[in-house]
Amino acid sequence: MARNLYDVGDRSPNQKLDWLGEKQERSVQVMPLGIVMVALAIGAFAIVIMRNVLPAPVSDTQVPQSTSINTHFSLCDDVNGQACVLGPGTYAYQGRSYHLSDVSVPSLTGAQCPVEAERAQAGRLALLAMLNGGAFDAHPDEADADPSARMLVRDGVSLGELMILKNYAQPWSGTPVDWCAKEAEKLV
Repeated sequence: MARNLYDVGDRSPNQKLDWLGEKQERSVQVMPLGIVMVALAIGAFAIVIMRNVLPAPVSDTQVPQSTSINTHFSLCDDVNGQACVLGPGTYAYQGRSYHLSDVSVPSLTGAQCPVEAERAQAGRLALLAMLNGGAFDAHPDEADADPSARMLVRDGVSLGELMILKNYAQPWSGTPVDWCAKEAEKLV
C-alpha cells in the first residue's frame, strides 16, 4: 500500500514504459495451424483407442428383461431344473435358479425348529400352487444386486405379496426373521 500518492519510482517512466500501472500492449503470438491440427489428430486417435479399452455402456441386451411364464411347475431339488419349485421362495426355470426378491421365507433345509420346517414346506406348496395358477411375469428387481432376484407378478399383483397375506412369508428386510419365535402364530 502506498504511503502517499506516489511510491518511489512512480514519478518517472521506467525502461519498459510502464508508468502509474499502465502497461503497453504486447503482441499476442498465434499458435501455428500445424500444431493445432496435430493436437486434434492425437486427440481423435486417443478417443478411438480409449473406446476399445473402456467398457461399453450397458445396452438393452445386457439388462435382464421381464419374462412371461406360462408353464406347469412341479416340486424338485435340482437347481438346474426346467420348471420347478425348490423352496418357499425359490424356483428353477430353464436351467437357472431364481428367488423371490420381495419376501423373507422360512428355510426348508436349515430349519431351526419343527414349526419353521412346517412353514417352509407349506410355503413351498403354496408357491407351487401360485406358479401353476396361470401365466405370470418374472421381473428383475432393480433394487437387488443379485441377478437371480425376481418379482413375480400376475394381473398386477405380486405373488410375494400373496405369500405374505397368506402368512407363508414376511416382507423382505435386511434382518433375518426368527420363524421359531412365531410358533404361537397359526400355521396356514
